[in-house]
Amino acid sequence: MSATPQKSVPPEDLITFIEELKRQWMSTIDALVDPLMMVQEDYTIYKANLALAKIAGIDIKQVTGRKCYQVFADRDSPCPNCKMQESSTTKKPQQYELNHVRGNQFFEVSSQPLLNSSGEVDGVVQVYRDRTEARKLREQLLQSEKLSSIGLLAGGIAHELNNPIGGVMIFAEMLLKQLSPGSQEFQDAEEIKTAAERCKNIITGLLDFARSNPTKKGKELDHVKVSDTIKEALKFAQMAIGAQNYHIEASWLDSEPLVAADRNKLIQVFLNLIQNAFHAMKDGGTLSLRNEIKQRESTSWLITEIQDSGDGIPKSLQGKIFDPFFTTKEPGEGTGLGLAIVYGILQDFGGKIDFESSPKSGSIFRVSLPVVNSPIKLKEDT
Repeated sequence: MSATPQKSVPPEDLITFIEELKRQWMSTIDALVDPLMMVQEDYTIYKANLALAKIAGIDIKQVTGRKCYQVFADRDSPCPNCKMQESSTTKKPQQYELNHVRGNQFFEVSSQPLLNSSGEVDGVVQVYRDRTEARKLREQLLQSEKLSSIGLLAGGIAHELNNPIGGVMIFAEMLLKQLSPGSQEFQDAEEIKTAAERCKNIITGLLDFARSNPTKKGKELDHVKVSDTIKEALKFAQMAIGAQNYHIEASWLDSEPLVAADRNKLIQVFLNLIQNAFHAMKDGGTLSLRNEIKQRESTSWLITEIQDSGDGIPKSLQGKIFDPFFTTKEPGEGTGLGLAIVYGILQDFGGKIDFESSPKSGSIFRVSLPVVNSPIKLKEDT
């Protein structure tokens, strides 16, 4: 019995079949939300998906033939920590982290070598997974744990120091009443009193930071109009700073919703932020205050912005500004607790704080608070 002859496929049908496979493959790649590119050993892109073109801000047709570091990171040389060459050399997958400066995003990059039928490397697949939000959440968790640990320590130290410092101040006052004004002894006693008052202010900051004074929670919270607390804080800040060289611009919502918070604590939050803004504008400048409503998932947030026209915060310091005791002020001018206290208070009310800053371009601090009746769980005291 003879074998059944195989039916040959017309060349035009084969070409159509291959083109369809190619189209389906590219459609699948373009459907990925993660930027993806295929790169040669010299960093030249020979294939990419739409997500990559979108983050690069160019047409997909302009991607191929260019260097990966030019398209993705807007650089003139390979990205720091790039593992593409290592993946090609070792023929093994590699992973590394990359900051996308242009979009202010953080990516986890996977490099996977592409091997041909002979086992040789034909190129490397680079996949970029956006980990910006995950990184922010991780940093917030670390900051919360840090604040909690240091808060317990600070509270204990503050209570131990409070009484002896109070005694020093009382005896300094008694000496001043007994000494002749203008004498060297009188000046020495005044120095003792001034130093003791400075210590007392630091202790007060430690106690606030450690939450020694109970914070209202749940049904005890006030329903607060945020712009009113800012106006109150602004009065105190102007009296303390003597803000005659500053121009203040304020823009509030016509129908501003209320937030659930301890009114006095919220004044403390904005007093710290406004004072910092004034300090950042040593020779005067413009302080801008404004708010808006934003919807995130099922929660409505009142976003309040405090913007200054000061020197800005150097990038090398931006990751430290919420750390307890970190300050760029001269000795005696600040304890470095202000922003750490702000961070902790806002957490108690289910709020958040973030910022943007560029050298010589000033800073914008954003306070986000859930409006009344928005479904969000407030932090409970422990």
